Amino acid sequence: MTPSCRDDADRYLRSRFAGPDGSLLLWECFVEQCPEMDLVADALDELAGFHDHYRQPRQAVKYRAEAAALRERIAKETV
Repeated sequence: MTPSCRDDADRYLRSRFAGPDGSLLLWECFVEQCPEMDLVADALDELAGFHDHYRQPRQAVKYRAEAAALRERIAKETV
């Protein structure tokens, strides 16, 4: 990668993932790609925490419910 390509990529990533929305987007990407379901449930709880911090309680409740449902499904599959 040439320096100019690297600089362009850095600017793109920095502008796209800067701030709270970028952090949430990165978490959502992680959740979609992670094969370990217990880690996904933990990530969903982290996403809920971000939404709590940025005063978005409806989204936080949604992510917590998803995490709880996922943990329930994991528990059923491992028994």
